[in-house]
Amino acid sequence: MKNFFIFFIFLLFTVFTYSYDYIFLFIADGMGIPHMQLANLYKQYSYQEELNMFKIPYFSLVDTSSLNGVTDSAAAITAILSKEKTYNDRINIDRNGKKLFPITYDLKSLGYQIGVITTNTIIDATPAGAYASTVNRRNYDNIKQDLLNSGFDLFIGGGKPYFDKNIASQFGYTYSEELKDQVTKNKEIVMLYYGNFPFLTDDFNRISLKDTLEYALKKFEDEPFFIIIEGGRIDHASHAHDTISMIYEIWDFDDATKVALDFLNQQPEDTLIIVTADHSTGGLSLGDGFISTSKIPNNDFSYEKLINIFNRYDNYEEFKKALNLKIDLEAPFYNTKNSEDSVTYQSELIKAFYDIQNQASGLNWGTFGHTLDYAPFFSNIPTESWLLLNSEIFSIFEISSSKFE
Repeated sequence: MKNFFIFFIFLLFTVFTYSYDYIFLFIADGMGIPHMQLANLYKQYSYQEELNMFKIPYFSLVDTSSLNGVTDSAAAITAILSKEKTYNDRINIDRNGKKLFPITYDLKSLGYQIGVITTNTIIDATPAGAYASTVNRRNYDNIKQDLLNSGFDLFIGGGKPYFDKNIASQFGYTYSEELKDQVTKNKEIVMLYYGNFPFLTDDFNRISLKDTLEYALKKFEDEPFFIIIEGGRIDHASHAHDTISMIYEIWDFDDATKVALDFLNQQPEDTLIIVTADHSTGGLSLGDGFISTSKIPNNDFSYEKLINIFNRYDNYEEFKKALNLKIDLEAPFYNTKNSEDSVTYQSELIKAFYDIQNQASGLNWGTFGHTLDYAPFFSNIPTESWLLLNSEIFSIFEISSSKFE
């Protein structure tokens, strides 16, 4: 039971993958069932609408455990794309240290266009799982080199310091820092931000996942493709208990699933859509005897901006005015100022700010880390079980689409 996470995903990525010309894999990093439910509740409250992912016809649950128990993103994406559970921090390296090849390389050899899209840096663990192998997810130089050597067709994300036009061109890529109106068939690296995408709470004009996916579809027009789309900042907001930032990031992710659903309507026989999460983050629980979505504060800043503003001011009244605070945080403000530790989302002031807001809404976050909760799994392909069991599947790789016979 505990190892089943890879079974169904790979059942789809083997039995069904080679029978479909157009494959969308959506990974909502850190989105557990409560995160998804809260984002839907808040969308119903705000717009009287439901999440688009709920329109995908089939739903199951997945266990996300790694060989360590609670997984990280590296081990999770290895299980998804290379069909083997491994230890945390490893990307496409098995328990014995052997290199694994994710399914993207099989698909590329069959003529599929491969696209990798993320709101994190392009060399972060989840996107790296599509093209890299490393014993430590922080081996960024190795991951960068694997990306350049992959020969894959499109990379869109953050990470401007890692790439430039000269480096890209040496490996046959064009390099851009914007989504251009005119697409080409050239292999392309598009670095949209210096690091991770800014949170939508900090910049509502941020480039959306919807925009990036639409760009990829224009680029891959009339060709078979596999596109992995990661909503990476869901996880970051959840680590910090930044509820409204988490909700907006799920909405952005969900808007991109609508693009895939529209595509499915045009190509119903040839399209596979999978929407899932690599793990849950933060231990979110909905309700403390009550829940009030109307009291979820619509902050116009994320925890990152909160920390940045805190670092600008030594005086509490100036800090309070800069954020237009309505709650008293004077004691945790000065306690944090007087601490010798670097300011993070676990610092006293940041914790106090979000604790007060979340408790007023009936929301509780139990941890700053990942959890072993089941994750949601949507697909346009039916499943045989609501809880999916594990087994090793190698022979199914031999199944290929008649398109390539």
